[in-house]
Amino acid sequence: MAGSQPEVCAVPSFSDPILVARVEAIRQLAGGISDRVAVVDREFNIVYANSSAWTNREPGDADAHQAKCYQAFAQRTDPCGACPATKVFETPDVQSISCGTEGDGTACGMRQAFPLAAGDGQVTSMLVLFNPLSQTTLRTALPVSNDLPALTVREHLGDLIGRSAAMQQLFDMIVLVAESQATVLIQGESGTGKELVAKTIHRLSDRRDKPFVVVDCGSLPETLLESELFGHMKGSFTGATANKRGLFEEADGGTIFLDEIADTTPTFQAKLLRVLQEGEVKRVGGNQPIKVEVRVVSATNKDLSELVKAKAFRQDLYYRLAVLPLFLPPLRERRDDIALLVDHFVVASCKRHRQAPRTVSPDVMQALSEVAWPGNVRELQHYIERAVVTTTGPELACGDIVALRSKAPEEGLRMVVRDAVSLTERTRIVEALRKTGGNRLRAAKLLKISRAGLYNKLREYGLQ
Repeated sequence: MAGSQPEVCAVPSFSDPILVARVEAIRQLAGGISDRVAVVDREFNIVYANSSAWTNREPGDADAHQAKCYQAFAQRTDPCGACPATKVFETPDVQSISCGTEGDGTACGMRQAFPLAAGDGQVTSMLVLFNPLSQTTLRTALPVSNDLPALTVREHLGDLIGRSAAMQQLFDMIVLVAESQATVLIQGESGTGKELVAKTIHRLSDRRDKPFVVVDCGSLPETLLESELFGHMKGSFTGATANKRGLFEEADGGTIFLDEIADTTPTFQAKLLRVLQEGEVKRVGGNQPIKVEVRVVSATNKDLSELVKAKAFRQDLYYRLAVLPLFLPPLRERRDDIALLVDHFVVASCKRHRQAPRTVSPDVMQALSEVAWPGNVRELQHYIERAVVTTTGPELACGDIVALRSKAPEEGLRMVVRDAVSLTERTRIVEALRKTGGNRLRAAKLLKISRAGLYNKLREYGLQ
């Protein structure tokens, strides 16, 4: 039976410590799950495969740890030909490769491949996720007679929402990395939900009952950031009137989330690297090392690999942080999720502002799906909340949606600025009318405009 076969791991064949750490982290988190996971090198040798990856081949036979992936997973004697996953070796800076979207995709069932870089930055192997075994394959591998239930698409993982293929792949990766103790680097544009992913990883891990500590590295100067993270001793600087525990100590046993890690200085990066290597911190002004057991999850909206090339970020720290990298897709690449997100945000906003439930018409939903949303999920959430607050009626009205559509950039910056001003004006007018109980004279005084000016604005924005 596939799930009962031992896993295979050839980690000792690697000499690079970063790659060894990455494969070991994958082994720890993939060993006891039903998802099919493997690591394959450039020559298609199986470096690691969990027990679920095997179908009707016993990994203990014929030196399976030296088997080729096409032999073990596709039952072929020759290579598969043009394997799409090899693009992770051929294309610089590729983040992942989707190997197939229909049926089982490739002959071996490979679904997605992620590059695994060594300490020198060279991609020498890849992490492979396979499609779940088809019913035909399972009936061949497992002696069962009952039909298996159809696979379902998850729309939620914790507080994360999405049914698109990109989000399904992200959900799979989060489940994989959650039980690992390795560091995780989350990369994605602003507003894609990096902190939410970090919280989900923590809540799914065995650290869920321990602290989850968030640090915004970009908002603090270097000296203050060091004091906040590592703590300080009494008298170590002006204002240090007592010993203070750092956030690493506060997060002991749990997870610390270092947001905007790319905005830190080289000096701080060197000190953080030591914490990751030694598992201990030294308070500012102190000499005694303090042992901490913390899982580090970091995030950035910048391309750290490019910053490493530009000598703007330490390469050794990058590979320590990115043992398990995750990439969040922007909203424009997962438009299938917009309707699901809109429904969720409408319900949440109505509840927050104590309004009756609202609906969204198909025309408005279609318009929302066509918007570029450069601010990603956060921008969509704020837009829906504004629409709920500033409109009335059972159906959500989005009168300014045309101005937000993806054609707006073609009309120039002036048009974008004008639309933003109009939206702000409308919101302020509605707030003023609510504060004055609908008294237009008092609302005009509150807004510091004439009564005639207010009437004109009411007509302009359809607030009559």
